[in-house]
Amino acid sequence: MKSSSESNETVSLVDRVYSHLLEKIVNGAIRYGDTISIKKVASELSVSSMPVREAVKRLEFEGVVTIKPRSACRVRVPSRQMILEVYQLREALEGYAVLHQSHADPGAIPRLRGIVDRMRRLSDEPSVDVREQRAIELDRLFHAEIVGLAGNELLSSFSRQLSLHVNMTLMHEKTYHALEDQWPEMHARIVDNLEKDPSAAVALLKEQFGRATELWKANGVDGHPAVPGGQGTV
Repeated sequence: MKSSSESNETVSLVDRVYSHLLEKIVNGAIRYGDTISIKKVASELSVSSMPVREAVKRLEFEGVVTIKPRSACRVRVPSRQMILEVYQLREALEGYAVLHQSHADPGAIPRLRGIVDRMRRLSDEPSVDVREQRAIELDRLFHAEIVGLAGNELLSSFSRQLSLHVNMTLMHEKTYHALEDQWPEMHARIVDNLEKDPSAAVALLKEQFGRATELWKANGVDGHPAVPGGQGTV
């Protein structure tokens, strides 16, 4: 029978593995359709396979992966409808955060301006692939800061869950190049209005998500998103 300390250690390892996989899925390092190798993850984190299996079971319970007996564990590909619903929910969450920023971190606006400055400097990057990768990460940081304006951890947690199921990486791959030239200034206008006219900032967020939604819908394939890089093994 396991001692209390052994049980706590196992739980801690499961949490560590879960957080590791969560971060990789959210930031796009693990892609939709990819296979998660229990052995590879265990080796990468220097743990046994047991906490990896438990972490993967948690992801299965949350609907993020599918596991079949004696078969692969694969990250689920979100449906077209789910992606459109996530756009709607992100718009609602971020609009709420902008209008309820009374407890906002005073450093949030400077951080957002810093992110916009980095977006603008991306035009100096000659590599298209590197430029897109950095743009995706900056967009993720930007919208996380927007949600954080409300100072509501439950809201932030729910937003992270949305990103787990349908992250911005997938969305960007369908919309970024069409909006690249307008992209930094779209975000800059949102920041400029956050303090002086929150309602205008909400309208700009709605406009940004609306453009992205229409582009994504136009680029959808047979009712489902394309999954570049899918079917890999992690």
